Amino acid sequence: MKQLSKVFWSGVLLIAVFCVSFFFLYQRARNRPKEPLILTSAIIDRPLPPANLVDISGSFVDDETLRRGKVIVLFTMPDCEPCDQENDYLKNVVNKSKDIRFIYVIPFGNKDESLKLAQTKYTFETYFDSGSQLARMLELYQVPIKAFLEDGIIKKTWVGATVETQKRAEFEDWLTHL
Repeated sequence: MKQLSKVFWSGVLLIAVFCVSFFFLYQRARNRPKEPLILTSAIIDRPLPPANLVDISGSFVDDETLRRGKVIVLFTMPDCEPCDQENDYLKNVVNKSKDIRFIYVIPFGNKDESLKLAQTKYTFETYFDSGSQLARMLELYQVPIKAFLEDGIIKKTWVGATVETQKRAEFEDWLTHL
């Protein structure tokens, strides 16, 4: 009888631990932001966080590269089909505004492999986000994402590849009227 009692209470304890763990994990998942921070208005009109960007030669890029003038930063991955679509699209609209620089940032993956592959695909300056520092600061979990910076201040963001005709027209209209 004592053996049965021990098994019973062990089972009850196991179920209680499972329920409590499930509750805490569920609450944590529920309270986690559903969208990357870059989508929220919380970062608009705020300075771009510090970045550790590395180029193909392994040299760290001066952080001021992103903080001078008007810059569109595209967070991308060279093995991402929507990113390729965005690159193809941006190549065609880059001339709509001569005073904007386009810079690509690869936030995840293997630095050497990613930059080597990007060099064969992308037409704009491309850097690797060393340690994913910038991605972590922006809570960036997906690509492609574009961010427009003016003198290092985030002014506007777009998520996803610009593939729909209406989205392309809106972006081009914004770009020409900037």
